[in-house]
Amino acid sequence: MNSDKTNSTIAVSLGIVLLILFLAGILTLVYVVMKQTAQRRPLAQLEQTNPVEYHVLHTPPAQDDDMLKSEMAGTWKLAGARSRRTRQFVFLTPDNYYFKTFTLTNWSIVTYDYQSNVVYTAGGPYKLAGDSYTETIQYATGAMKQYLHAQPTFHIRVDGDTYYQMGAGRNPTVEEMWQRVQQ
Repeated sequence: MNSDKTNSTIAVSLGIVLLILFLAGILTLVYVVMKQTAQRRPLAQLEQTNPVEYHVLHTPPAQDDDMLKSEMAGTWKLAGARSRRTRQFVFLTPDNYYFKTFTLTNWSIVTYDYQSNVVYTAGGPYKLAGDSYTETIQYATGAMKQYLHAQPTFHIRVDGDTYYQMGAGRNPTVEEMWQRVQQ
């Protein structure tokens, strides 16, 4: 009889342990889902308010170097940038005159005013290693002359007809979103 009582006690104890483990598993699952949901909400908001930071910092690079160079090739128009004055991301109107062009080895930018006068230009070769993009400013005019021979480094992404560029380092001063110019 004592053996039946012991077996019953063991069975009840085992049942209680299994129930506790089951409930702990459910609570863990609920916690993980709530945590992921809480993380997704700010990321969705970031994608709307600062697409450069979202794409560069929160999406993995999708292309190898050669494919990325090929996808970069062409002419791009500035669609948005982080304001140096307000530090907020600003979407530009389509009638702006900021253009960037890539070949498989070189880059160049040109900015025009509203009367089609060139305001400044810059360009030179670039290097690509993963999502790390380094420009060499080999020639420049206007306000860009002060950057001659500089080699700024950025983190980049290309997603279809959108090119994202963010300065490397802790406090990037450059965050730009470019749209491909259809020819």
